Amino acid sequence: MELIQFPALNCYHACIVTLAQHFGLPCTRAFSRLWAESSLRYDPICGVFLTRRLPRALESMGMALGTPCVTPEARAAAWQSMPPGAFALAGMDAFRIPWTPLFGLQHGPHYFIVRKTGAEQALCFDPTYGLSGQTLPAEALRAGYALIAVRFHGGIPAKPPEPLRTQAAEVLERHPALLRAFPARASRWLAAEETRFFPAKFADALLTGRALYRRFLEEAGALEQAPLFACESTRAAWHAVKNGLYKAALLRENHIVLDESCSRLAALLEQEMETARKILARA
Repeated sequence: MELIQFPALNCYHACIVTLAQHFGLPCTRAFSRLWAESSLRYDPICGVFLTRRLPRALESMGMALGTPCVTPEARAAAWQSMPPGAFALAGMDAFRIPWTPLFGLQHGPHYFIVRKTGAEQALCFDPTYGLSGQTLPAEALRAGYALIAVRFHGGIPAKPPEPLRTQAAEVLERHPALLRAFPARASRWLAAEETRFFPAKFADALLTGRALYRRFLEEAGALEQAPLFACESTRAAWHAVKNGLYKAALLRENHIVLDESCSRLAALLEQEMETARKILARA
């Protein structure tokens, strides 16, 4: 199995993309729908916001992710029901994963790929660290955070990538609502201890979506049609938004930092809408 990892991918997405490629799916086509996405889901297991569209697009190509099994009983039942050779995503505490740099040192959730090789043994693949051939007993997986079965059904014709014009039109439709809603939503999140890092994590997920969309444009030879995605200063500006929101989460008096970050985000979204208008005007 070729392990796929590049800077835009967190451990969860790296596992999904690696499996999609292993199954022979044109996974970069699934990235073609990510520019306009802003309705993200929060994953309480790893404490991050994740795309909804990428798993849906891959499912339409034949790769389906099961419902996360988050109790010991559910993980045990899921493992028992998996046939030999089947794949799953495993979510575990990195403190307990022998090959990670955090093993025995620091707690933190981490996803990797497992393949069932026997009733009580799993072969492990970790795209984040570029490691394959590791093994874990099934008991370790049952003691983890989550087990997500992955099923592949071949013979489904892959949908063509979504046209740039379609994403541009959706950007103009969806971005204004995000512009209006985010400052108040971020303020509410920052006011509660358990959600104070949500604004930064949400911005990080938006940044990930744009990095994956750039990868689609590069492979499609269409990057010159949306040069904003090739601009390193724009990428740096997105990182500044994310870092500013992390700073706001750590400050008691965070209104100024929050306002600055929201203003920067608004400027970036306005730039994207201007790019979308130019794309539509060329047609």
